[in-house]
Amino acid sequence: MRDYLVIEIEAGADPAPWREAEALVLASGQWSKVAERRRFSIFLEAARPPAYRHLAGVGGGLIGEVFDAQAARRGEGRDFCLVGLGAEPREVAAALADRAFGRYVAILNDDRGPARVLRDPLGVMEAIGWRRGPLRFIGSRLPDLRDLWPHELSIDWPALAAILRQKNLASVICPLKGVVSYPPGILAGPDGEGPRLWSPAVFARRPWRDADPRALRDVVDGAVAAWAQGLGGVFCEISGGLDSAIVATSLAHARAPLLYGLNHSFPREESDERAYARAVADHIGAPLRIVERGPLRLEPAKLVGAAGGPRPNYVGGDPDHDADLSARLAEPGVEAMFTGRGGDGVFFQSGHPSLARDVLAGACGDGRIGGLARLARRNGATVWDILRRGLAPQDLTAGLGVQMFMSPAAAAGPVGRHPWLGEARDLAPAKQLQILALVNGLSAFGESRRHRAGDVIDPLMSQPVVEFCLSLAAGRLAIGANDRPFARAAFAERLPAAVLERRGKGNLTIFVAQSLCQSLDALRPYLLEGRLAAEGLLDRERLDAALCADQLVWTNITSELFVLLALEAWARRWTERLTASAAAPSPPA
Repeated sequence: MRDYLVIEIEAGADPAPWREAEALVLASGQWSKVAERRRFSIFLEAARPPAYRHLAGVGGGLIGEVFDAQAARRGEGRDFCLVGLGAEPREVAAALADRAFGRYVAILNDDRGPARVLRDPLGVMEAIGWRRGPLRFIGSRLPDLRDLWPHELSIDWPALAAILRQKNLASVICPLKGVVSYPPGILAGPDGEGPRLWSPAVFARRPWRDADPRALRDVVDGAVAAWAQGLGGVFCEISGGLDSAIVATSLAHARAPLLYGLNHSFPREESDERAYARAVADHIGAPLRIVERGPLRLEPAKLVGAAGGPRPNYVGGDPDHDADLSARLAEPGVEAMFTGRGGDGVFFQSGHPSLARDVLAGACGDGRIGGLARLARRNGATVWDILRRGLAPQDLTAGLGVQMFMSPAAAAGPVGRHPWLGEARDLAPAKQLQILALVNGLSAFGESRRHRAGDVIDPLMSQPVVEFCLSLAAGRLAIGANDRPFARAAFAERLPAAVLERRGKGNLTIFVAQSLCQSLDALRPYLLEGRLAAEGLLDRERLDAALCADQLVWTNITSELFVLLALEAWARRWTERLTASAAAPSPPA
């Protein structure tokens, strides 16, 4: 996970507790001290440490990888130069947010108060904080040292209920009492509050209409090259879809040490994408390894694999997939895996009726009449119906939760809104939808078996790529002879015809529904007798009625059930951890 831990002492306090905490961390054998700055020290995990650099001009440090955004826009992968960033925390943080990208946390200090935290604007690196006595801690996780935990540490059930009401809040809420979540792109003080230095709405507010597709190819190439530089062997997921194919071609273009492409093939015709994956692998000259998947058996022991982090996430929903990737990342000679995650939202796969506004404004490549006709065909509707639906007042920032399975008391609480979506409410609906897709994709960075085993890199969720696509008119991205026409045009010379001309993508709906049906004997008691139900967050009667084969086959509730399973696994894992901590004897004084 590339973990880090920062220990800060209050100004003017006795330094003895600081030194005692440092000694405890070092005695565990899991951490190495790499720096001491103004009133704080920085530790990195010993097994797979992230990079670390001092920040000149401020009493601070930079943890993680930081790349040059301008170089990426030119198609080049280059580390970001830290020289000349300035002397004050605010100007250093602003320079990083504006000119750099990557996976990092900056700890910035001066003589005017406690250190402030800048987490990379996409939130690739985790950042939480807590206090114990005169000490403040900042880290990627709570270490296995209970004497450093906050005294009040426990599960925050109302916060978990807020995530049930709005599932994408899992990326900003840490439902643990005594723990502060540091949001991405904010220069945050100890309470997690501070000025926002990056917001997707800023880039989406004035979309371009005349960008050259080659500029998208350059920025994707630059992001991929930046992430790949200096790595040994890597492998790339090649699903057979457009997004992973684009990443694979950019890896080949960067001459990255690509060991093989990886395809998971599912046992149904509509979800078997091997032929497309082979076409991509052959086109770039890479071996392809195919994993032929059998039935997915969902069991409690598997579900806990993605539940160990400080906040819930949905990245481990397919635990067999997660376990396979984890094993591959642990193989000798493998340093990282690349994925195409996030491309559906960034490249705008959706054909939502709200795109009619862009078409009428001339912001698509097909003209107004042709664009409306294509949009109508994609929706199986008439042009008049598309105009009626697309021009109606609408707010597409709401997102979804699992209120249908919540108890009346828990469901009655306020439905929160991710900060990025709150800032997007004055945008055109299509841009709201793109930002919603971006927010929903942030769970890609959550903890899972694969993230614990090695580096998982999602280059399409890199800041320069996201900024470019947010800045482009949604109609240019989405309306054409096929979905994502702008991205297809950008990479047309590199993609095999089978993928370039492909319509649609693999469909796992039936496979997933069958997997849930075949796992009901384990899942029913797991949810109906679980922690969420025991705390009164779920309506057992409604959930009981839904957890049967007929309901799973004939209703579309799989997404809601996977949210419940992820949050239940997280709650059980933390209950076990807290119980074990309470039962463990304290070390001798």
